[in-house]
Amino acid sequence: MVCHMNRPIRKILLIYPPVTYSVQSAKQSCPPLGVAYLAAAVRDITDVKVLDAAVEGYGHEERISPSLMRYGLSISEIARRVEEFKPDAVGISCIFSSQFPTVVEIASAVKRIDPEILTLTGGTHPTFMPERSMKMAPDLDVIVRNEGEQTLRRIVEASQNNGDRRSINGIVYRSDGEVKVNPPVELVRDLDSLPFPARDLLPMDKYFALDLPMGIVNRRSPWASIITSRGCPSKCSFCSSTNFWGYCYRTRKPEAVLDEIEDLTDRFGVKEIKFFDDNLGAHLGRAKAIFKGIIDRGMDITWNTPNGIGIHNLDYEIIDIMKRSGCYELTLAVESGDPYVLKNIIHKPFKLDKALEVSRILRRMKLGTYGFFIIGFPGETKEQILNTIKFARKLNLDRISVFVANPLPGTEIFDISQAKGYIDEDFPFEEADYFNARFDTPEWSGKWLEKTRKKFFWNYNFSLLIRDPVRFFRVYRPVMTQRPIPILKLAISRFLAG
Repeated sequence: MVCHMNRPIRKILLIYPPVTYSVQSAKQSCPPLGVAYLAAAVRDITDVKVLDAAVEGYGHEERISPSLMRYGLSISEIARRVEEFKPDAVGISCIFSSQFPTVVEIASAVKRIDPEILTLTGGTHPTFMPERSMKMAPDLDVIVRNEGEQTLRRIVEASQNNGDRRSINGIVYRSDGEVKVNPPVELVRDLDSLPFPARDLLPMDKYFALDLPMGIVNRRSPWASIITSRGCPSKCSFCSSTNFWGYCYRTRKPEAVLDEIEDLTDRFGVKEIKFFDDNLGAHLGRAKAIFKGIIDRGMDITWNTPNGIGIHNLDYEIIDIMKRSGCYELTLAVESGDPYVLKNIIHKPFKLDKALEVSRILRRMKLGTYGFFIIGFPGETKEQILNTIKFARKLNLDRISVFVANPLPGTEIFDISQAKGYIDEDFPFEEADYFNARFDTPEWSGKWLEKTRKKFFWNYNFSLLIRDPVRFFRVYRPVMTQRPIPILKLAISRFLAG
């Protein structure tokens, strides 16, 4: 069924859907800031409600495939919540490709309740694959591409003023059986003009009770996540963030960031901040002003960077300020330990000597270290992958995550993989994860890559038990708690095998 988009939107339900995740990864529970920003952008012109189906149904799990699980409210329970609220529009977030099949299910369930409810989605997957997404989701009316606050607000306003929503930039819709892709929306230049995320519409007590943040580590509770910028100045080949945010790195003023942190501590009793920026330290002067502001305002908080931080701007001075402001761990986005891959395939703006220098400073200052590594880029050789493993050991980080490079929509390696014939238009992006290889190359097979990744990951992380047993159990306690099945036994077997 197709909604003709004529119904005034007096009530809107924004849904963060159940999460599909790899059986090789740990469940997490973080407030969905994207949905919270959207809610804040329209709450003054419509009655808005947020449903985080992932946290509300955290204990409900189901197997999607041999390698994927899904947790969150059942589709029938989500439908019941929709029926209870009786919205005029339902927006469904889709930040991961693996969530899109769930978006399809929810949109269909909504239309069965009332065909006139406007169904919308947004996020990276539908932004970069609009035609494919509309074809897969016949009950989806509108895709909001890229940045969503202005676009969603214009859709609501148009509905209330008899305007033509089809002329709004930044949307994809259906017309006479065809998919229409409108020009992109103009970006919000002043991020501080946006209201703080509507966290009061989220069940913050549930996140606090679960206490399972991204990266699984926290020093204090309760914690909350915050974003101080959009995009990243780098153009790494595996990442769609720069593309999604319009190839324009935008930042918030330090004063506004500090005000939001104080709001979190005052309203919610937050004691730890998770900076979710793609690159918190990209503008060094601004980063220093934020950290010095935390010190000057006397904020009693701890913080870390579970989404990673760029290495090239880090030195003793900035790390010292970070530590004094409450930092206890930095996640270093190293990605590769091979200089050719780092420069020519990934396009990272630093040299390996810089990573060694930064890791030494962090150890000297007794700060935690977490490293991100990616293997299996198109054009990468076995020797270069093994160089990454050797380099990771030289860094001597506390723990690491190792991912398989996947050709995500909106990335350079998507284009390269397509050009080389590794993927085609039927490639199952919705089933992809960061742990399984999806194709072979002349340099390596997918099976070899997966085996190498597992051995690299388990051997490195399990060695922490020998190096620092206390820290090992503090770091991995949340994972072992939520996985009564023998994650420790699995770790031991992997370690002994390698």
